[in-house]
Amino acid sequence: MNGFVPYPVRETYRLIEPGPTVLISTSDGVRDNIMTNAFNMPVRHDGILAVIVGTWDTSFATLQATRQCVIGIPGADLMRTTVQVGNSSSQDIDKWEHFGLTRVPGVSVAAPLIGECVANIECKVEDDSLVEDYSLWLLRTTAAWIRPDAAPAPEFHHRGNGTFTTNGELHDLSDEMTKWKYFTD
Repeated sequence: MNGFVPYPVRETYRLIEPGPTVLISTSDGVRDNIMTNAFNMPVRHDGILAVIVGTWDTSFATLQATRQCVIGIPGADLMRTTVQVGNSSSQDIDKWEHFGLTRVPGVSVAAPLIGECVANIECKVEDDSLVEDYSLWLLRTTAAWIRPDAAPAPEFHHRGNGTFTTNGELHDLSDEMTKWKYFTD
């Protein structure tokens, strides 16, 4: 078909992988947990984000009960640690201690920020009506933090098959964003 070959429908997420690989922390007041997440995206310009957290994730019950979390954005220097966090279970180990990650108190949620991340976003559940059918949580940002020495964030993206890409060269076309200029200020 004009040089194209079929691609598996169930793998199309690999073609449009939406967001960086992140770490999500939760806390039930007794125990803090942390998980790796590669299915996330911005939804609106006013701080609404979406993440997939399903019943297969230990963090699911805590997110459901507390309705809050922190999304930590690790830099490429934490790529291996992030993968290993995802390969382990908080049922077996304290991931914070095992991987040497630092808990930093949040201001609007009980879940800790992740000290090694380049940015942290405190969130509360805005809408969970899609959780039962799609494991999709809509979150409202309540506070956000960035390490100024880490901007622009050297994020990395999971390509869905065990490979990752990192952010590439920055291309500044803000002067050409005439229709959406208020987003570039």
